[in-house]
Amino acid sequence: MAATTWNWRTAGAVALVLTFVPVLVAEEKKFTYLALGDSIAFGVDPTRLPPISTSVPGPEAFTGYPERVAEVLKLLQAKKLANASCPGESSGSFLTFGARDLGCNDVGPQGQPPWKPTIGLRTSYAGTQMEFAQEQLRRNEKIDLVTWSIGGNDLSIVQKDCGLSANGDPAAFAACVRQKLFIETPAGGLAPGEVLQAYAANLTQILTRIRAGAEYRGTLVLLTYYSPSADPLTTGAIFALNQVMAGVGAPFGAKIADGFAAFQMASGPDGDPCRAGLLVELTPRPNLSCDIHPSVKGRNLLAAAVVAVVDAKDKRE
Repeated sequence: MAATTWNWRTAGAVALVLTFVPVLVAEEKKFTYLALGDSIAFGVDPTRLPPISTSVPGPEAFTGYPERVAEVLKLLQAKKLANASCPGESSGSFLTFGARDLGCNDVGPQGQPPWKPTIGLRTSYAGTQMEFAQEQLRRNEKIDLVTWSIGGNDLSIVQKDCGLSANGDPAAFAACVRQKLFIETPAGGLAPGEVLQAYAANLTQILTRIRAGAEYRGTLVLLTYYSPSADPLTTGAIFALNQVMAGVGAPFGAKIADGFAAFQMASGPDGDPCRAGLLVELTPRPNLSCDIHPSVKGRNLLAAAVVAVVDAKDKRE
């Protein structure tokens, strides 16, 4: 696939048939479910944004998988979900204000203005997402579920940088991606390279601040990223990121919701999540094309993956 059109993002068990429930803003100290992450958790749908839409909606126009999780777990009616996700957030910007991201506080992938100071977030806060999460977990002992996936935009930044340096050459683009993500071991295998090592360090710091800093002992769920295409380079990069996520999360007692496997299984024999209806449709058949963000069907699939590991934990207790 050409470097100028190659896309990535984030990651999916069984579909849920879920009806729309209005998004409610959590009241301080009353919510029991804290959702963290990027545009996948936020529920970005580009068809609701210019230039496809003629108007710019508020944050309440978008619905992410946490709203569906909350619905299934009977939390939303009592205003017990706080979704603090920010579209474009990277693992670095999650921790440090001013760190590079792809649309939260920095410009978006196509030069869009930063999401947080323009459209706004579902749950407002002044500092970093990490600071907000740590403060809430310290102050609100009622929180017993935290979910997030972070890191997809770390890969998207690699995509952007390699696309620019490759200047339209697919082979140069692929080589650039592999060089940033992997290093060859003496035995001839592959180990995480600079980008994945930085991601592992950021995720370790995040989980340390959640578990030790905030002394949070409740359920912690990491949702793996799905591949938005059948392209081997895309899928391989996301699989590697997910491996790092699972490896870092295990010592902190994090449950892994397998969004990657859910999408793979639901994408059919050709492995195309767009044709399977799992991604937001941009142009209809026969010239079908999709965005990288999940459709309602895809969002419900991610919610099902999260609910499955939460239910499994509950049944063991």
